[in-house]
Amino acid sequence: MPSAASAPPTAPALARTLAAFASSLCAQAPDSALLGIRPYVLDSLAVMVAGSTADSSGAVLRSLVRPGSAREATIGGVGRAASTHDAALVNGAFAHALELDDDHRVAVLHPGAVVVPAALAACEGHGADGRRFLAAVLGGYEVMCRLGLAMRGSPFQHGLHPTALFGVFGAATAAGIAMGLPEEALCRSLGIAGTQAFGLTEWRADGSWIKRLHPGRAAQSGVLSASLAAEGFTGPATIIEGPGGFFNAFAHGDPIDLDVVTRGLGSKFHALDTAIKPYPCCRFMHGAIDLALEAHAQGLRAADIAHVEVRLYETGVLTYHKTPLNSVDAQFNVPYGVACALLRGELGLGDYAAERVRDAETLALCQRIEARAIDAYTAAYPDVYNVELLLTTRQGATHRYHSTCPSGDPQAPAYLGQPRRLAQEAERKAARLLAQCGFGGNRGETLRAAVDALPQAAGLDRLLDALQAPGR
Repeated sequence: MPSAASAPPTAPALARTLAAFASSLCAQAPDSALLGIRPYVLDSLAVMVAGSTADSSGAVLRSLVRPGSAREATIGGVGRAASTHDAALVNGAFAHALELDDDHRVAVLHPGAVVVPAALAACEGHGADGRRFLAAVLGGYEVMCRLGLAMRGSPFQHGLHPTALFGVFGAATAAGIAMGLPEEALCRSLGIAGTQAFGLTEWRADGSWIKRLHPGRAAQSGVLSASLAAEGFTGPATIIEGPGGFFNAFAHGDPIDLDVVTRGLGSKFHALDTAIKPYPCCRFMHGAIDLALEAHAQGLRAADIAHVEVRLYETGVLTYHKTPLNSVDAQFNVPYGVACALLRGELGLGDYAAERVRDAETLALCQRIEARAIDAYTAAYPDVYNVELLLTTRQGATHRYHSTCPSGDPQAPAYLGQPRRLAQEAERKAARLLAQCGFGGNRGETLRAAVDALPQAAGLDRLLDALQAPGR
């Protein structure tokens, strides 16, 4: 694959090509693609509203929403309470707080937690209708995922978080579509966004909250970029592939597939390959959890298990130590997630509460679980998420389970030939999650109905009402 520096000198700047695509999307997006993006909108908004209840979200809210703050835009679970830029930040941080936001398997990033808050804030601020909101989300996802596909998760190996890095471009695209920016202004917006790319993975050291800030800051940067571009502020069209641009700054010599950024643009929507997460932890360990739940369903119980070996691919993100440091660390810890699934036959938000992470029975099982990366599995990643689970019972029997694609991914075997299955799972997840987090038994249905109505909605009032605080 070519490096960024080897791009043909006569090729159009990537930002120009992406801006041309985005500027025409509201008018030209296929209805099938706009309908296809709705489950991700529902999922992202439900996760965002539920995420408002996290401890980290309280800190974000208190730092940005104070007496006298602008009340231009809606914050999920709160109401209209912040400036447009700050609402994008807060909502993005909320959407990532529970580790339940969607994920693109091969681009290796979380588009919804960045793009939906940016689109929501910009659309509310500019009085956009429902179709424009869906087009903004679709365009933001598509640009973010295509750029991620060019690097396929390699930034993780250099301490960089792809969601934040590529998110600024997705958010700028979404905000630009929301604001109705013409092609040239959208191109400038991408140029402005690229210089704000960021995101370090050092949260792994102690389980701190910085990862949760990344989507919010990326969303805010995208809205700011579109706002600046609308006022004539300039940004380079070569921000992505230029010698002083994004890829050369962040690739560290790794291969870059420049062609994937524009190949089939407008006809193939990589956005719709995004997965919806069933478990509130790092997506890289979902395959192992699927297999542990399968073992539990078949009657294997923790008390009968002498040893568990988890074989998977190397990502530079998961942890394999056997005693999680805290709730955030547990969300990336393979032995802990597998132990919870084997013990209880389910995995939910309660398993990551501070007191549950210290549960003696769970930690005892963690000590019997070994996780390690396998070279052959790493070589196939990220196209194939190979995970193998080997359980040895106290009687000496060995049980082997294997997965190549985790649940929630539209390309997993269970979803093939069932086009409505992922959308139905998103609906059930939204209803269950919002009820569990104290937003009333019918909030999920209210939000679903508002999202379903978006293609014909003259504005976003109904949707914004569904994002209000509990009891409203």
